[in-house]
Amino acid sequence: MKILVILCFLILSMITTNVFGQDIELPKVEAKLDMGLSQALETRSASRSFNDKKIQIEDIGRLLWAGNGIVQEKPGKTVHGFDAVSGASSTNKHSVQWGWGNPYLKLYVMLESGAYEYLPEKHQLEFISDKNIIKSIGSNASNPQAIIVIAADYGKMPRGERATTINVSFMTAGSTAQNIHLFATVNNIKMMTEVSFNKTEIQKGLNLPDTVKPLTILSFGYSD
Repeated sequence: MKILVILCFLILSMITTNVFGQDIELPKVEAKLDMGLSQALETRSASRSFNDKKIQIEDIGRLLWAGNGIVQEKPGKTVHGFDAVSGASSTNKHSVQWGWGNPYLKLYVMLESGAYEYLPEKHQLEFISDKNIIKSIGSNASNPQAIIVIAADYGKMPRGERATTINVSFMTAGSTAQNIHLFATVNNIKMMTEVSFNKTEIQKGLNLPDTVKPLTILSFGYSD
């Protein structure tokens, strides 16, 4: 009986966000969607308030995949049949376009269990910190259950942090936020895109190098 209880606990820990101090393997994203694009555009809305239900790891994986996931693993083969839109020089095609084909886009997620970086090639969350900094970064949402940070690594852009590359990075961030928000709507997740937040707190909480700058955040959760 004790062994059965332990096994149940381990299985439960794999499907919730309460995984502490370790990387998280994300479930494979299924192709089937319950809502079309036009309906998602009509239905999408910003939400500042969410209920207390914990975000499921499957939903986190779906949102991050929509933002910067692999949609084409090699020429001529797409994942789920979706179009590949990244620069031609990219080995793996992602769900959002990169300028110059350089992998400067960074996605991070802050959960109750801590902070993680999304690794699209592995479809995995890489553990950064066990600190819960959701409430300290200045989100305008009242009780987000999780926050996605969209950032750019200017060290991986050909002209560094200059006007042109800054414009390109924000264009990429906007496309990414659009993808994630639409996918959130399809999956019955409420969300708000924010550009006013405590960048210094995020920089510290995520241990970001000086070249990586947070551009926008997406606060999200479930709603009644």
